[in-house]
Amino acid sequence: MAVGASGPTMSFGRKKKTRSIWDDPDATEIIDIPLEQLHPNPFNPRLVYLDEDIDELSESIKAEGGVLQDLSVAEVEPFLDYWRTRLAEMQPEMLDKLEEELGSKPLDDYVVLIGHNRKLALARAGANTGPCKVTNSKIPRARLLGLPENMRRIPLNPIEEALGFQGALADGLLQAEVAAQTGCKQPHISRRLKLLKLPSEIQRAVMEGLAVSEAEVLLDRLTTAEERLQAWLIMREEGIKAAFAAARLLAPPAPEGSTDNLKTKRSRPVPEQKTQSPGDSDLKESSDADPGNPRSDVEKNASDQQTGPANPGPQNETDSQDETDPNYEAAQRRVMACRSIVAMGVPSNPRETLRLLAPALIAPPNRAAQDTAYEWLLSVAKPVGPDAASVRKYFTAVSETGDAKLITHVALAVALAIAEQRAADESRPWDAQDRDYLAHLKSVVNYQPTDWELDRLDGK
Repeated sequence: MAVGASGPTMSFGRKKKTRSIWDDPDATEIIDIPLEQLHPNPFNPRLVYLDEDIDELSESIKAEGGVLQDLSVAEVEPFLDYWRTRLAEMQPEMLDKLEEELGSKPLDDYVVLIGHNRKLALARAGANTGPCKVTNSKIPRARLLGLPENMRRIPLNPIEEALGFQGALADGLLQAEVAAQTGCKQPHISRRLKLLKLPSEIQRAVMEGLAVSEAEVLLDRLTTAEERLQAWLIMREEGIKAAFAAARLLAPPAPEGSTDNLKTKRSRPVPEQKTQSPGDSDLKESSDADPGNPRSDVEKNASDQQTGPANPGPQNETDSQDETDPNYEAAQRRVMACRSIVAMGVPSNPRETLRLLAPALIAPPNRAAQDTAYEWLLSVAKPVGPDAASVRKYFTAVSETGDAKLITHVALAVALAIAEQRAADESRPWDAQDRDYLAHLKSVVNYQPTDWELDRLDGK
């Protein structure tokens, strides 16, 4: 400790030299520079400094008797000369930020290129100066320099990383080059850059701890900043996952008088077929024992068993429903979840989607499920697939498009409808297929099974 005219001062020198990957071989002189003459790099990717991190580093500096690595700095005057010209050519919108942060500083002061945390920790430890290496040769790399140092020491939050990557790309580097210089993989860089498409409110939430995976759901499933912000507000207010918030935003509520065929029933029997007297001409016409008729009664019965009635109609409107019935209540919640999934489109996990689709693809044709899937698809805010006058024409038109993504989306809706049809039938015990169905609802829209459903899953 030294005593000056203004009182006691402290100076922590460099404890020992630790070479950085950014060291220049010709820049070896270490000088002590007053901390008040060290100014932040305007391109520093770090936006948030946590007190506990700075305190920890400060205690380490006190224990070691100094910093383990010097700060890398550049003179203000050449820094401004270079970046004023560079930004005027490439990013004139950044000039105001540069002038605001450095334009009024003394030209013989310094810009910290690497070591912002160390400067703050030195000040907190009571130091007045910091050991610095003047490296004006690094000025052109001022945007990229802070990334690897920060990522190795006190990690940047995802938005800070994204801003750092964006700055490096603005300097003309390719993503592959940024990956090589920072040690990150290129897909990681791409994913971080996508976060900058989020509204500022959501970016702030990511900086404060919102999981990147949740933010990415909003990016993948919603297309506009307004939709993403609305979904985030739903997430925050109701404490739900991004997938469910996005689904709720995309899927309008079921219209009044909805004719969902798959609402629950208690061992609902297949509607009885109308019978006619032997004298009815239609019956006589269809039952003539004509040896030349290629469609025998046996074949017709087999076909009817596979396809069901030609027009089963909205059964739920005619059946008596007890809304306090736990089976009914659970089915309504599952149907809402199915609508949400259909509104979102095909999930990004192809293996999970295929596992759900497989039972539906090998099942006999199911007209009731197709009717329900058709209604769900038409209820989406942006109708899915071509216009068609009827359910059958719609499915034919979809298959004729040859659009694999559209066909998979429609097939997913049918698969969900078939799965819900099975689950709603209380006359049968639930099996592994029902378990997979509920697991799919949970993974995509965070569906939470009711106690009644959990009992059914346990075989009770």
